[in-house]
Amino acid sequence: MKNHPKGLFILFFTEMWERFSYYGLRAILVLFLVSKTKGGYGWTEAEALSLLGLFTGMVYIMSIPGGIISDRWLGPKRSVMLGGLLLCIGHFLMAVPNQTLFYAALCIIVAGIGMLKPNISTMVGELYTEQKKRDAGFIIFYMGINLGSFLATLSIGFVAETYGWHYGFSLAGFGMLLGQIVFVWGQRYLQEVGNQLKTRKSGPKEKLKLSPTDLRRIMVLGILFFVIFVFWMSFEQASGLMNLYAKKYTNRVVFGWNVPASMFQSFNAGFILIFGGVVAAFWAARKTSAISKMAIGTILVGIGFLFMVGASMERASVGQSAIYWLVLAYWLHTLGELCISPVALSYISKIAPKALVSSMMGAYFAATGFANMAAAEVGKLAGKLGELSIFAGLVIISVVTGTILLLFARKLTKITREDEIEEMPSKTTESASVA
Repeated sequence: MKNHPKGLFILFFTEMWERFSYYGLRAILVLFLVSKTKGGYGWTEAEALSLLGLFTGMVYIMSIPGGIISDRWLGPKRSVMLGGLLLCIGHFLMAVPNQTLFYAALCIIVAGIGMLKPNISTMVGELYTEQKKRDAGFIIFYMGINLGSFLATLSIGFVAETYGWHYGFSLAGFGMLLGQIVFVWGQRYLQEVGNQLKTRKSGPKEKLKLSPTDLRRIMVLGILFFVIFVFWMSFEQASGLMNLYAKKYTNRVVFGWNVPASMFQSFNAGFILIFGGVVAAFWAARKTSAISKMAIGTILVGIGFLFMVGASMERASVGQSAIYWLVLAYWLHTLGELCISPVALSYISKIAPKALVSSMMGAYFAATGFANMAAAEVGKLAGKLGELSIFAGLVIISVVTGTILLLFARKLTKITREDEIEEMPSKTTESASVA
């Protein structure tokens, strides 16, 4: 810890509290919308899932213009400052029981995350000149993300479901305010980072030239974007359909206490904190291609839904399902995430043609955003087809997609001719910070 710049810990706590506010909101949003008590809106599940999908999808998509604004006009530091300010305003507006302000708050929060999220990671990278230290710094930073998520889904979920939804929104706002205070206070340690704008070349633009190998690599990336879409479409049932399932159909009584449904969202971050190092060590001891890892991650998320199939079958026979079904499902989903999320952006940055790296990164965020929207549409089908059919369908789609990719992984890796690419510094931990 002593070998890292103090600026890292300013960014660590800023991001931790930002993720605290976001994941706390994400954990309770759909439950708030369908609730008819404690200030909830009493929407139908389909309406609630539609808004959840639009909100979480736009959070990812807005990272693209957020990065462009930073590159061209503001720079990372001022973009993070502006994003944090917007998030404070948005989260505190969520605490006001007014539906018009509610919609405005969600839009402001989306804009704030779009400004803050892609740029704070850039600042972390600028703190270091040595790649090994940079990697270690991003590991610490990534732990801040998951610590914030873990604390939020426990505390905000508990407060919201016990005392009232708007108290939960207020707690998210205070979390973001703490993050903003830390960032402003810590500017003395961030004087040398986050100040640069990207220089734009004057004169006529050079014509983009792509070799046959470049075109093949783009084709492979297109295939991977589809797989990434399938993965996140399945994984993001967590805040929607699985959240509602926990609320309605799961026996949540533990030692006489009825656990709030939103607190189940803490399993993902908790499992990452526990198993992140284990999975990293597992892959470090093996020579497994990035494409194979992504395939295995997609298969694991599908296998995780087998436990939700078991839960649905138990509910059909006895009226409720046991809590361990959800725990096991979230565990498998987290292992899948650890296989695909820290790998995808690193792989894109490695094989994408240099002139198109930013565009390919944007395509990744777009695929993730649209996957969140699609996840909501899939979840809505449970109202017509039943949860069992949806969970079984997600098993099939994810496992089949992952298995096909795994079967062709060696061929696709050969097509990209990775061995001809000059070895780049590892960005695995950096890419993981987009969570």
